Amino acid sequence: MNAAFVEIRVRPARPEDRERIRAICQRSVLPGYPTERVFEDVEIVSRLFADYYLDYEPESCFVAEVGGRVVGYALACKDTRRYLRVLLVRILPGVLWRIAKGIVLRRYRRPETYRTLWWVLTRAWREIPSVSLRAYPGHVHVNVDPAFTEEKLALLRIGRRLGDVVMAHLREAGVRGLQGAIAEADGDERLTEFYRRFYGARIAAVRRFSLWERITGIRWYAKLVVIDLPPMAERSEAT
Repeated sequence: MNAAFVEIRVRPARPEDRERIRAICQRSVLPGYPTERVFEDVEIVSRLFADYYLDYEPESCFVAEVGGRVVGYALACKDTRRYLRVLLVRILPGVLWRIAKGIVLRRYRRPETYRTLWWVLTRAWREIPSVSLRAYPGHVHVNVDPAFTEEKLALLRIGRRLGDVVMAHLREAGVRGLQGAIAEADGDERLTEFYRRFYGARIAAVRRFSLWERITGIRWYAKLVVIDLPPMAERSEAT
């Protein structure tokens, strides 16, 4: 693939994109590592990080195509408080039931799965930063097929196209600010710089992120990115 000439098409997600979106989600947990190194039940990953958007806010879901194949997605939420309510009441009970069955029936064989569950119970609440949902009510979940991550220019172009479309969608919906969590290895600020450069983002909070450290052997940080989304009229006046 020649990144300089790759043609990228971004469009609203359709029902037939569902399984492809979930598959990309399942393979995109820890860059450079199979998801099973973190948690072997990859179905849980897509239930937690894709199903809300696909089932409850499909109008805020977008995909990027290259050569007619979906290679990335941007899943947005206009109201994170609603997302949390739906997650707690409608999604999380099924996830917990599946995990409980996996433990009781000994379907989980990898030690990493149990270490991740222990981290969720004992450390996640301390290591995942948060910010005011009143000021930044929206959030975005963006992923690109890991097959494209080795071609940095293509990855940048796909991410930028998805970001532009989903930011415009949220702005048109009246969302004045959004937040999103990113994880970066010590000394790596490529994602931070991407959001700063193209969307005027700032880092609202940083926490040590130990979940991936035991797997990669290097230090990681969870960073909370916030982006202001003034209406188009205000943007025009500012420029």
